[in-house]
Amino acid sequence: MKVDRNLMYRFFQNENTEEEAEVLGKWLKESEANEQEFRKAYDVFLVSQMFLTSEEVAKVRRQSEKQMARRRRLVRAVCSTAGIAASLVLGFFISDYFFTRPVEKLVKESTMAFSNSPGQITTITLPDGTVVNLNADSRIEYPAVFYGDERRVKLEGEAIFDVEHDENKPFVVETFKYDINVLGTKFDVTAEKDKNMFSTALMEGRIALTDKNGGRCCEMTENTVATYENGRLKLSSLDNRDDFLWTEGIISAAGLSFDRLMEKFEKYYNVKIVLRCETLPKIGYGRLRIRISDGIYTALDILKRTSDFTYAYDTTESVIYIY
Repeated sequence: MKVDRNLMYRFFQNENTEEEAEVLGKWLKESEANEQEFRKAYDVFLVSQMFLTSEEVAKVRRQSEKQMARRRRLVRAVCSTAGIAASLVLGFFISDYFFTRPVEKLVKESTMAFSNSPGQITTITLPDGTVVNLNADSRIEYPAVFYGDERRVKLEGEAIFDVEHDENKPFVVETFKYDINVLGTKFDVTAEKDKNMFSTALMEGRIALTDKNGGRCCEMTENTVATYENGRLKLSSLDNRDDFLWTEGIISAAGLSFDRLMEKFEKYYNVKIVLRCETLPKIGYGRLRIRISDGIYTALDILKRTSDFTYAYDTTESVIYIY
């Protein structure tokens, strides 16, 4: 039996039915691991309540007074079904133990992670309202609740951030090479440790980069790009935003070498491409856009119109060879 965390959160807020409470009780009885998951979910719920406004707190108190009788019925339903001592379940709601734990520990134990497979693009809304477009073959980690004096996330791969402004709590994107300190903005980050590749393009606002090794800091203004090349960070103008059309399902080949474009094809189409040509073909288009949904073969056929290469698909190895 599986229980969705939303059901647990509804229980903590006294919003579920007695039938749902019975389901929860049976699930709790199945294993100690389920009980630990229940406790962890409640920890996250408690931390989230610490960020209610005074008006919201007053509203919760009023609702609590009206629902105390209903809460007791729900707790009894869980206890009777699961065979758990009433004191244990009631402890989740009335014990000061959960409130006196270090909040930092609760948040640290409640890290969320989201990974995209090759060919998958996802939009995620973080707990503070920040919107993240996560590119294919990328991963982001963030706390269930942003607590403390900063909002810190970790990124591997590529993402576009549209950060919710909060001058009292800076937003920080941590990558393998640089930490990006956000001052209220929209920007793209590519961080691929295995290729020693880092770049960030600033569309709106300001950001500051901090080298994780040397501690050097560089502040960027709108319409600039920072790229790590040959051991140095290079700043240039953001003259073309076609590179970021992947959020609309479009690959741009503008300014790319053939091998770099094939790397993008691998990421967006979830295929393996092996180059077996003696010299890299030239991309004849000045500004080529390819719709991802049209498929890998359509993309390759479009390139063939102006580039000197052929390709073959090896079904036994599931590899596309470029000749």
